[in-house]
Amino acid sequence: MKIVFFGTPDYVVPFLENLHKAFKARSESPIASVVTQEPKLAGRDQVKTFSPVDKWAYEHKKPIFFDPLDIVSYNISADIGILASYGKIIPESVINHFRYGIVNIHPSLLPLWRGSSPIQASIVSGEKITGVTFMKLDPLLDHGPIISQFKDEILETDDSLSLRSRLFERASEAIPSLITAYINGKVKTHPQDHEKATFTRELKKEDGFIPPEILSATLQGATFQGEWKISFVKNYSLVPSAQCLARFIRAMEPWPGAWSEIKISRYKDIKRLRLKILKAHVEEKSNVIVLDSVQLEGKSPVTWKQFSEGYPEAIF
Repeated sequence: MKIVFFGTPDYVVPFLENLHKAFKARSESPIASVVTQEPKLAGRDQVKTFSPVDKWAYEHKKPIFFDPLDIVSYNISADIGILASYGKIIPESVINHFRYGIVNIHPSLLPLWRGSSPIQASIVSGEKITGVTFMKLDPLLDHGPIISQFKDEILETDDSLSLRSRLFERASEAIPSLITAYINGKVKTHPQDHEKATFTRELKKEDGFIPPEILSATLQGATFQGEWKISFVKNYSLVPSAQCLARFIRAMEPWPGAWSEIKISRYKDIKRLRLKILKAHVEEKSNVIVLDSVQLEGKSPVTWKQFSEGYPEAIF
């Protein structure tokens, strides 16, 4: 079996490691090549930085491509593609290049939360259960038939990082046996129920914004009149509550981070400054949200108590 792996970040490298180990014992490594995002200039010195998948492929002497179409142009011989957080659209000609197509690893129970931010959407929505879907890629967004799924609990302490780590760790452990069964015809696909599809998009920095009036109300245990539109989920709104806000803060961690704006009268013209909410919890008895730690723009992180004592005149 020969595989082309499409992926970029560090948390998908275990897929390469597990595939490499599982099949190398039987013959040579199954990884024919990788497709990953191009190196980026990072930091003050604009140092060229290669993706973790790029580094893995370089260390294991595997061909590296930055354009999916190169797989077709160079006629790379492989039976199947595996896609995990690559970050770009795969052209149909590339999908059709493989005898068994491309298997996409998506961290939600499709058709729920198609798109780029399924983990954040699962936490924000208050779901108790999420999972990973292994699906056969087609030209539409997370639309193809399902090969397999597994479920996992969303813990009350989960943020996007912890949930993602757990889901991708389990998926990377499952991938060698699943791919073997799929290629050997022991796994049957079934179509998604497209009428139940929900959609997310790639997160932007402004998606972490909490309207000050919502934050102020929940800090006081008051009921906010109206709905809160969650910008990165298509046609999706929530009725604000302390629990809802706490989930949102966890969902935005580590990026883009949850933030609001606060007025500080000591500054000329009563400036509105950005206040990042680093950590919060809900007091169950009073049903209010309690901010544990925050960071005012241009300042270091502090506890909410330290902030309140340092800026007693601050209001949302």
